[in-house]
Amino acid sequence: MTQPTLSVIIPAWNEEKRVGQAIQSLQHAAQVYQRERGATAEIIVVDNNSADRTGEVARQHGAVVVFEPVNNIGKARNAGAKAARGKYIAFCDADNQVTENLLVLIHDHLEDPKIAGGGTWIEPANRNLKINFFYFVWGIYVRCSGVGVGMMHARREDFWVFGGFDETIYAAEDVQLAYDLKKLGKPRGQKFKLIHKGWIITSTRKIDQTPLLTMLAKLIGFSFGLQKKIRSKEYCEHWYEKAAR
Repeated sequence: MTQPTLSVIIPAWNEEKRVGQAIQSLQHAAQVYQRERGATAEIIVVDNNSADRTGEVARQHGAVVVFEPVNNIGKARNAGAKAARGKYIAFCDADNQVTENLLVLIHDHLEDPKIAGGGTWIEPANRNLKINFFYFVWGIYVRCSGVGVGMMHARREDFWVFGGFDETIYAAEDVQLAYDLKKLGKPRGQKFKLIHKGWIITSTRKIDQTPLLTMLAKLIGFSFGLQKKIRSKEYCEHWYEKAAR
């Protein structure tokens, strides 16, 4: 079996309706990646204790499937990273699709010794006033903090220097990873950078399902005692009630 250069990990909980599309999108990007960089990518789906056919659907679409029995997004992502064989790893949600050039851009990012790791631009699958407002607020945060998320990526050996994703938190684990990579790279003269010329197209279902006032209350609530709240599964129940996590 050919050793992949890049491992793409998809954590999935009750995602039988969407995981196939995510895999197909990544497979197309992997074909472009192999053609343009002569490198291969593997796709790993982590079945995070699903009650539906998520694992079966993922296998039918040609992904490697591993099982994580504990419903925790950090544990699921880490389980995939442990199974990864590539020297580079990237994380894609089960309700995402990617531009065909994205794996090439991630590869080039991680080939650059001045970059510690990064994320990607995010394009919502749908647009309306509420979605535009959410992404406007998110854009302000990205510009002010110098970090972002999207399809997070890093060198596999660097990812484990700080233990991978923090398994004690139930939300914003990707934001925490961005800060960890930024901190890791600083003494090396490396930066955390977002890719803008390729992006993920993400489902807006969580925003669609959440009333605007509820969403505002959550965003404001996270501003007070953030570290405590992201470690409370009760406070983060929004991410665990339906199949977005």
